Amino acid sequence: MRVIARAIIRSGIEPAYSQGYNPHLKLSLPLPRNVGLASDDELFCAGIEQQSEKFSFADSIAEQLPEGLELVSVEIIEKPVAYQPVEVEYLVKVNLSEKQEKIEKINEQILAGSEILIERTVNQEGDVKTIDVGKFLKSFEIVQQGARVFCRVLPTGTIRPDEILRLLNMDSYEVNSSIVRKKVIWQTN
Repeated sequence: MRVIARAIIRSGIEPAYSQGYNPHLKLSLPLPRNVGLASDDELFCAGIEQQSEKFSFADSIAEQLPEGLELVSVEIIEKPVAYQPVEVEYLVKVNLSEKQEKIEKINEQILAGSEILIERTVNQEGDVKTIDVGKFLKSFEIVQQGARVFCRVLPTGTIRPDEILRLLNMDSYEVNSSIVRKKVIWQTN
């Protein structure tokens, strides 16, 4: 968030600020990612004041981004829009010789509409509840780097990246090195 905020400020675009004693940039990430999770597809929304000059927002912001971050597109929207994620694609880097059987078994469960139950920690006290993540999974696809996982995002929630790893019998501490959010499909109001 800080990188994006600084890039907007340095770009010459006049950002919109919140009201009150300690104003801050009107900036949001509609689908924040887990700490340490890599992502190739992020959406951020920024409020801006009306610009008097004609210039390219995309070029102005892109010039201010550090190496490794790429601005793909900019869309100017005149009225407030709510973005809701509906699907997410992850790439799980796994050794296929060890996990291919497990991936095929999960796909069979998904296609059959079977329950896929996991235990989810729901609070800081460590309380656990059993949930069916099968309704959040669309498919696993075997690719050269490992497995692409296609997930639904429903109003009731979605599957977490660490839960995907647990389905594959991997440790959740491997999230940083094993899983990348590749694509998000959005719906607007």
